[in-house]
Amino acid sequence: MRRTLFLASASALLLLPPLAAGAPLTGTGVTAWGDGSATRLPLPQPAFPRQDADYPRRLSFTKLDAAGKALPDTAPAWNCVRDNVTGLVWEVKEANGGLHGKEHTYTWFNPDERVNNGVEGREGEPDDITCGSPAVVRGGCDTMKYAEAVNAAGWCGYHDWRVPTVDELSTIVDYGRTLPAISTAYFPDIIMPAGFWSSTPSAAGPSYAWIVIFDDGYLGTCVKSWNYYLRLVRSGKK
Repeated sequence: MRRTLFLASASALLLLPPLAAGAPLTGTGVTAWGDGSATRLPLPQPAFPRQDADYPRRLSFTKLDAAGKALPDTAPAWNCVRDNVTGLVWEVKEANGGLHGKEHTYTWFNPDERVNNGVEGREGEPDDITCGSPAVVRGGCDTMKYAEAVNAAGWCGYHDWRVPTVDELSTIVDYGRTLPAISTAYFPDIIMPAGFWSSTPSAAGPSYAWIVIFDDGYLGTCVKSWNYYLRLVRSGKK
């Protein structure tokens, strides 16, 4: 039996602070224009300048194998993905129900008071079944325990995986598509509704943390004790 995956309500959606100065900007995936009354127009609209499609940045990724080595785009199987713009390396989920099972969900948990905004969230317990039955993460299904398990296993040859910030997670949203709003050529592991945890707690409510909803790219905040999906990231440096 699995707990229901809840999406953030409209009342929970908040304005996101801008990316840090100097942070690399990815493309948004938007390749069409709007004119105030219509969208998905094929040509630029001079009366409505500075649209996303006016800037030719594109999302760009490289598949990586189990050792973290680059693969051709035609590779039929891969374990991680490198963002060629930001340099971030992302975990790719699996369909086999193992440690990286794409169907597994987790509660938000971080006991570090310096970063949890005063509320640690809900710690996983040994009898959890949202990340496998029995749970594939020793001790329970929470974000911290999952990151520890992936680092212990050395996924793609690395031991510095972590929960991404909401800024980082939003860089892989493809706003040029929907259901899901992400490149399925590199991230073919999305189950919808697709809410993914970030490490960023809400400044407005300490019991909440930011999620990215990859159905359509919305950002919102949800209670830390709820179960959502999780995709880990690393900086891309050795």
